[in-house]
Amino acid sequence: MTKKIISDIIVSKRSIRQISIPLEKKEKEDSNILRMRKSSSWQRKPLNPKFVIWSIAGICVLALFFSISILFSSATVIITPRLEKISFNDDTYTAKTSSSGTTGLIFEILNLKQTASETVEATEEKTVSQKASGKIVIYNNYSSASQRLINNTRFESKDGRIYRINTSVVVPGLKKVDGAVIPGSVEATVFADQAGENYNLKMVDLTGDFKIPGFKGDLRYDSFYARLKEDIIGGFVGQQRIVSDELRRKTEEILKDKLKEQLLKELYAVKPENYLIFENSYSINYVGLPDTAVESNKAKINLEGTLSGVIFNNLKLSKHVAIKKIENFDELPTELIPTDNFVVTFKAKNMTDLWRNDTLEIIFTGNANIKWLYDEEAIKKDLAGKKESEIRTLASKYQNSVSGLKVLFKPVWTRYFPDNINKIKITELDY
Repeated sequence: MTKKIISDIIVSKRSIRQISIPLEKKEKEDSNILRMRKSSSWQRKPLNPKFVIWSIAGICVLALFFSISILFSSATVIITPRLEKISFNDDTYTAKTSSSGTTGLIFEILNLKQTASETVEATEEKTVSQKASGKIVIYNNYSSASQRLINNTRFESKDGRIYRINTSVVVPGLKKVDGAVIPGSVEATVFADQAGENYNLKMVDLTGDFKIPGFKGDLRYDSFYARLKEDIIGGFVGQQRIVSDELRRKTEEILKDKLKEQLLKELYAVKPENYLIFENSYSINYVGLPDTAVESNKAKINLEGTLSGVIFNNLKLSKHVAIKKIENFDELPTELIPTDNFVVTFKAKNMTDLWRNDTLEIIFTGNANIKWLYDEEAIKKDLAGKKESEIRTLASKYQNSVSGLKVLFKPVWTRYFPDNINKIKITELDY
């Protein structure tokens, strides 16, 4: 039998690119590719130079805008202070002057003095005997302790003329500032010991200081002295046109209202920071000064008002009250904030001259708030340059004096506090 020999069949390998494409089909595909390349999705157009320039400018403007916004960024921190509301029901407290050495409730007296004048018609004429008057400044260069000078204390000029004060005054003690001794001083009005023009004294004519004859033989004689603040005038004896009693009474009432307004305005202006003044916690004494002749038929009526006001250091007052009214009070710094219905009544031996009292009974009625104090500058320093998220850490640090914190950034997308503490503003939520 014949043997069949099967030869190996070797299939040659060809790339797909070597496979021929029918000419008709190839032309069709080439046409499609060319059309696609001509379309916008395939063809690369050159960039418009104006578009490039405006794009770069826009990016620069945005960068500049964000840079400026960061440069002028600021933050406002709204603080809700820690408060404790307290009520009073005719609660009575006894307060004493600081000079009494008490460790309880302390009050201080602020004395102010002003003069008001009004020119009116002088329709009557009679013989008058009038004492000259003017203002002096009394100095205490003796010690750091204050010195009370009683009513009618005499002051003697170098030529022997005697003048007296008509109300008591307290001359503050001396102070030492940077090694220099500064005498304590107080202003007072003096009246001539006798009527007449001989006691009129101009500042330019005075030589030397006034001395206090009552201190002769005492070390204080050389250390207490006075100087003129204004001319001493008004001394007269003889016929003079005067103001009628009715016109004088009406004019003095107008001057009293004017003086009261001026003195109260000054009282609140000179009140030390962190001190409280309560309504009606003052008294005003009015003293008529000699009339001043203006013209032949006119005279100037002069009136002096002296205000004595009771003031309290709010830190000490609030602490004294809080210890009594708040259970487990932590004795951190606080201040007392009166509400609209808070009423203070004073009981004193002499309300007309409050400065004469060493002890006062004070009655509190109504409601007030005890507010814990916080250090604004310390809070600003703690926040400077920090992230918004770190406000929680700060709130925890000041939780004994602050009950809440809220932050408003400007611009609104900023989430960092400015490095400059002057750009961080602290405001307080109304309560």
